[in-house]
Parts: sequence; structure tokens; C-alpha cells
Amino acid sequence: MDTDCYCDYEQPEFYSKRVNTARLIHCCEECNKAILPGEKYESVAVKWDGYFYTIKTCEKCCELRQWVTNNVPCFCWYHHNMLDDAKLEIEEATFRAPDETQGLRFGFLRRLYGVRNSDRPNYYEAIRDNRGH
Repeated sequence: MDTDCYCDYEQPEFYSKRVNTARLIHCCEECNKAILPGEKYESVAVKWDGYFYTIKTCEKCCELRQWVTNNVPCFCWYHHNMLDDAKLEIEEATFRAPDETQGLRFGFLRRLYGVRNSDRPNYYEAIRDNRGH
């Protein structure tokens, strides 16, 4: 890690990440879209302040997070807020170095549009439709 990078957030007591294939409908914690059966998703088990959480993230959000990580030297993000953190980091990078980051904001917004406007339903629509209502 770059010595100029400093992320001001509390480190978890426990953090375990793996990629699963959904057998049930899950909710992406970042975009609130449904993770449908058969789709790959990231599952994180984490413990903060004595509380244990399981966080699920869809492939599109993971791909966007990886893209930002590859393009911004120090990308600090929080679960449940990654999309907003990514947007802020991209805006700050383009402000700090406008000549060196030409096209960065466009690339990010194109990928963000893909996340938010994918053909996947939001989680609550998917649950409702799955129950036959």
C-alpha cells in the first residue's frame, strides 16, 4: 500500500470474503438490486464492535469497486456506501489532477449507469414477483 494513503475508518475485528453462486434471491447491499438464483455474488462475514454482519454484493458492484480501485491510488470505501464513496473519490481525483484523469469521470459514470440501470429488479420487486403477487 502506498504510504500516502490513509483510510480513516475503524478496522473490523474479523473479515472474511468469498464468492458464492446464489440459490435464493438476495439483496445487494450497495445498489439494492436483487441477486437472482444462479448469479455470482461476494459474501463478506465481518465483525465490528462486537456485532457480526453478513454483507452481500452483486457482481456489477464488485466490478465497479475493482475498477475504481485500479484507477484511484487510495480508494477508501465502506460497505453499504461504496457507490457514494467511489463517486466522491473519482470527483476528488479529477479535481486534483484534471489533465491526468481525462476520461476517468466518464468511465466511472458509464459503469455506474450500468449498475443502477441493469435489467435486474430491485430486491423488493423480485421478492414480490417470486411470491406470485
